[in-house]
Amino acid sequence: MSRLKTSHIVEAAFWLTLVAIFFAYSFEFNKEIEIYKYGATLWPRTILFLMALAAIGQLIDQYKNGDTTSSSKMAAAHEEPEANPEHSGLAWYTSTAIILAIPFVYMNLPEYITGSMNVAEDAREQTLANMKLMCAAGLFILYLILGWRNHVGAILALPIFFAAVLQDMGFYAMAPLFIVGVMILMGERRVSRMALVMPLIYGLLLLFFVALLYVGLPTGNINPFYNFGNWIVTLLQ
Repeated sequence: MSRLKTSHIVEAAFWLTLVAIFFAYSFEFNKEIEIYKYGATLWPRTILFLMALAAIGQLIDQYKNGDTTSSSKMAAAHEEPEANPEHSGLAWYTSTAIILAIPFVYMNLPEYITGSMNVAEDAREQTLANMKLMCAAGLFILYLILGWRNHVGAILALPIFFAAVLQDMGFYAMAPLFIVGVMILMGERRVSRMALVMPLIYGLLLLFFVALLYVGLPTGNINPFYNFGNWIVTLLQ
C-alpha cells in the first residue's frame, strides 16, 4: 500500500525540476578542457545525476515506508498540517518562498544595482564585485534569520544558495560552509563532531576531484576567494 503524501511528491518534483534546470544550464559551459578530456560539464552533471538518483530513491522509499526512515526534521515537515501546525499557514509558506528566492535575488540584484549606478567602465568590474560581496553578506544574514525558524526551507534553499555563489566565491572557500550548514540543518550540534567530519569530507572531495580526476572546480572570481582557491589548487597539484 502506498504511503506517499502530496508533500513527498512535491519535494521529489522540486529536486527533479532543479536538476533539469541546472542540466539545461550546463550546456552553456559545455566546453573542452585541454588538460581534462571529459570536459567542463562532467563533474556538475555527475552531481546532478546523484541528486536525481537520491530524489527518486527517497520517493521510492517513502512509497514503501512513509516517513518511518526519514530524519526527525524532515519527517516533521511531511506531517499533515493538523498534526504539525508549525509547517502550515500563510506565514510559514511565505517564509519558505522568501528563503527559496534568496539565491535568485543574489544572482540578479548586484548586477541590477551596478547597472543602475553611474560607474565608469574601468571601475564597473570592481564595483560589481563589491556589490556581490555586500549582497551575499546581507542575504546570508537574512537566510540565517529565516532559516532558524524554518529548517525545511533552509534545507531546500541551501544547495541552491551554494550553487548561486559558486562562480563568484568558488568551491574551495564555500564547500566547508556548505558541509557545516548541512550538518547543522540535519540536527548536528556537537562542535567536536563537526570539526572532525567537515575537514574529512572536504579533504575527500578535494582528493577525488582535484588530485585524482584533475577537475577544474570553480576558484571564484572575487578576492580573497579567488586567491584562496588558487592556493588550494597549487597545493594539491
